[in-house]
Amino acid sequence: MASQFFDAHRVRYKLAASNAGEALNWIFIPGGPGADSCYFESLIDLLKLPGDTWLIDFPGSGSNIEKVPADFNFDAWFDLFLPMVSQFKNAILVGQSFGGMFPLLFPALEERLKGFVILNSSPTLWLHEAMEYSRQFDLPDLSREMQEFTLNPSQETFEKALDACMPYYFPKETLEMGRSLLKQVPFQYLPAVWWQRKAVELNFDAKWVPEKVPTLIINSTHDCICPYTLFHQDARFQRPNIQMSLIKDAGHMPWLEKPEEVRSEFQKFQDRLLASSA
Repeated sequence: MASQFFDAHRVRYKLAASNAGEALNWIFIPGGPGADSCYFESLIDLLKLPGDTWLIDFPGSGSNIEKVPADFNFDAWFDLFLPMVSQFKNAILVGQSFGGMFPLLFPALEERLKGFVILNSSPTLWLHEAMEYSRQFDLPDLSREMQEFTLNPSQETFEKALDACMPYYFPKETLEMGRSLLKQVPFQYLPAVWWQRKAVELNFDAKWVPEKVPTLIINSTHDCICPYTLFHQDARFQRPNIQMSLIKDAGHMPWLEKPEEVRSEFQKFQDRLLASSA
């Protein structure tokens, strides 16, 4: 495979790392939706995963906007997802936030994945729990910016709403670092508008709970967008093939605050993954 290529659906595949070891394909799906997958680069550098590591950008997301029509229907993402995964043998999906939610709508993944890692995500509609959970942290009100984005969606109102969300993403100690990082990431507002509406329309709820696929779910105590309680209180995900990890004093991107803890969790997952296929 080339270091970067596009499939027939305009999904972009970037080879971010290639390391010795097992012949695995780690497929990173970014959050947002709308964020460019480049924000995973520091995490990938940290993990040094065996095999090949791929960054995936759906059409119209991040910097993957060339040749994507202005009236693109983001429902097409439902059609491109399984063909994208099927490009790879020994595929391990790594999804953060939206990237962890979206795969849960595809039960066919049970037969297509070697492993699944969910980072700071949710199995159900998350906003009510996020509002309740965040009360303990005395965070600034973001209702004005969110309402403006909802009523008048544009790149400008989206960026203001995203900035208002930053204290909900990161603890105080890494707030400015996180804000600086995300400001450098190409982030399109149209996918965010689509998912904001689509999740409600679908009454988003996991249609797939991994039955045999080795799965790691990482959450953080200071993530006030996708609180850890969403997975930890969901009885469907209390299964022997699913390992849950809670990173203390970390936010929505826990590798920023606790890189060694995140790396350790991935290493334990790799060990479990390889043992299950021995």
